[in-house]
Amino acid sequence: MDVSIVGSGYVGTTVAACLAELGHDVVTVDIDEEIVASLNAGEAPVHEPGLDDLVTTHGGDRLRATSDYGAVVETDLTFLALPTPSHDDGRIDLDAMRAGARSVGEALVGADPDGYHLVVVKSTVVPGTTEADLAPLVADASGLTEGEAFGVAVNPEFLREGSAVEDFTHPDKLVFGTDGDERALDRLRAVYEPLRADRDVPTVETGRREAEMIKYANNAFLAAKV
Repeated sequence: MDVSIVGSGYVGTTVAACLAELGHDVVTVDIDEEIVASLNAGEAPVHEPGLDDLVTTHGGDRLRATSDYGAVVETDLTFLALPTPSHDDGRIDLDAMRAGARSVGEALVGADPDGYHLVVVKSTVVPGTTEADLAPLVADASGLTEGEAFGVAVNPEFLREGSAVEDFTHPDKLVFGTDGDERALDRLRAVYEPLRADRDVPTVETGRREAEMIKYANNAFLAAKV
């Protein structure tokens, strides 16, 4: 599949490199030109065991980087993997995610209205954020109708620093939040099929709010163990 990923930080780069290793053609979109140049030269912009080798192998080939959001139109789905830091009062900062969703929507203005593009929220967001905030931004910026020319799904990440590549390639679960959008489910299944084909990975197919909540519940459980 052709996959685009908005954001080339810790999560975005790991996901991009691992998807390229699975055989997908991946393009990352980032506003930092140094990061773009680094990825195209086969150099990982973040340090993580196993990541350097993957980026060296696929960078500039199956894994490309650009600062042009127009690249998303040439792909089947776009992951939003942007930072969502917390404010002092505990609220998460959605500025980067909102900007990314809006930019993806603007890029989709030129998309085939009879086609279908899937936008996937990968970052950690409060339950209800995708439905109430991010999906409407894509719709407003694109002028397209959600559920027709594009869909929005939630696929939370469960990557730990120091073992992110291992966590991606050997997941203990996959969560697909689509609110019953069969086209979205089909695309998410296709993206992860190389993982699912090799091993019996528990897969949860649920609503978007529920998928967002599963990520928070997972974080709370890990915090309690610590």
